[in-house]
Amino acid sequence: MSQVSLTLAVGEYDRTDPLIRGEVRVPGVDLTVVPMSDAWLRHQRMIRHEAFDVAELSMSSFLMAKERGQRLWAIPVFPYRMFRHQFVLVWEARVGEPAALRGKRVATPMYQTTTMLWVRGFLKHQFGILPEEIQWVTEREELVPVSPPGVHITVSPEPVEQLFRRGEADALVLIEEIPEDLLALPGVRRLFPNYPEVEEAYYRQTGIYPMMHAVVFREAVLERHPWLGRSLYDGFVEALRLSLERERHPRVLNLAWASHYFERERQIFGGSPYVYGVAANRPSLEALVRYSHEQGLTSRQMGLDELFWPELLDT
Repeated sequence: MSQVSLTLAVGEYDRTDPLIRGEVRVPGVDLTVVPMSDAWLRHQRMIRHEAFDVAELSMSSFLMAKERGQRLWAIPVFPYRMFRHQFVLVWEARVGEPAALRGKRVATPMYQTTTMLWVRGFLKHQFGILPEEIQWVTEREELVPVSPPGVHITVSPEPVEQLFRRGEADALVLIEEIPEDLLALPGVRRLFPNYPEVEEAYYRQTGIYPMMHAVVFREAVLERHPWLGRSLYDGFVEALRLSLERERHPRVLNLAWASHYFERERQIFGGSPYVYGVAANRPSLEALVRYSHEQGLTSRQMGLDELFWPELLDT
């Protein structure tokens, strides 16, 4: 059987590294891996320009694009996950507790990001705060056009972080890295200073470990080669297995107490927090599609069978 050529764009993580370096091979596939840590560019090229056969894609934008007719299918591989309580910064004098966010200006790079989907989700379901009760400020064009009913969104001509630094926003939600000098500003702190405990309690209560991205195929590729979905899924599973095996050895990590950290994490999750497949991730997936509908990003609550390639629904 001749090899099927496939172009895959993914972020550079320990769990994708074996695929990027060619250590893991996908049978029957001539795989070209394009490492892209610029998530915004990767998502834009996948949704708007058809640059790749498969790509790691924002789950929020994927749901929106899929509902609006883009011919895409996900496989249940989630290369990037992160709890989000820790990424909400506030001016303490204005926002001392979550309830104080009502009526305030909350800045974030883009409204539809999966980060914001999860933040708005926990604000509603843990604290009773609705998106309509906040004045949102963003800086980027939305990847998929969005206009949630009753929600006020202002687009800033400059980076929202600068607005927050000057005190022109009451809160700031960042996607990943929080600059140390920003946290050092007098009067600025995390909304949840004890975020490890808050996020652990959130997981124990809900079973949710938020996924940000999934691996998404163009439908035409899977129509031509239906077996590709499971084959690539198996490749990602093997790459994850190898990365977890390496991380059992503390010397490979830049952590002083790596063994303690991993032991604690496995106690909380009952194993590694990174696991692929539909069944093990159902609580998080069902919350994600529910939040998307609740927040007006999708017009209805989509079923998982509409999102994941049918041959992988049993994973």
